[in-house]
Amino acid sequence: MTIQAPINLEEFENAVHDWFWNATGLQTVWQRQSAPQIEYPFGTLLITSGPVPAAPGWERSHNYDGSRPLGQEIEFEVRVPCSFTVSCQAYVGKPEANDPTKNAMAFMTKAQTALSLPSFHEAFRAANISVIRPEGIQNLSEVIEDAFVSRANMDVIFGASLEVKEYMGYIAKVQAVSTQLGIDEIFGDV
Repeated sequence: MTIQAPINLEEFENAVHDWFWNATGLQTVWQRQSAPQIEYPFGTLLITSGPVPAAPGWERSHNYDGSRPLGQEIEFEVRVPCSFTVSCQAYVGKPEANDPTKNAMAFMTKAQTALSLPSFHEAFRAANISVIRPEGIQNLSEVIEDAFVSRANMDVIFGASLEVKEYMGYIAKVQAVSTQLGIDEIFGDV
């Protein structure tokens, strides 16, 4: 039996990508892409962990709807809150790499600040995710091929929910037979 996806990862990734791109103004790509590196400045995103369930057990619920097709009258749903950690990086080349108002740390500060704005919270809510917290910004600047590159990283922990539904039928009629107890009766729909 194949189950449905417990979370819409495309919607999750699109919401995170839109936040980072709009907050920083940097052309942003997911690190798993095999295309050549884009020109400086740019941003990258990578889901480094998740989903991590926030509880050991999943919440379970069920409901009955007789209007569903035969064998699918009972809907079972399991759900659990979870978290994802996304590594966000900004890369800035020369000459801006040495300018504290245009370097990677400046871009990451914009991204971090935007996580507190209501407009971004609304966009995340529409994608069924939330911001748990941003971690501290790390300065990862380095020399690459004889050129100084300003680089900064910030991990952001996002909240979401994993949910799966399945449908089953029910037994409408049962016959109980016991010679020892003297029972031979039909229970349920007769």
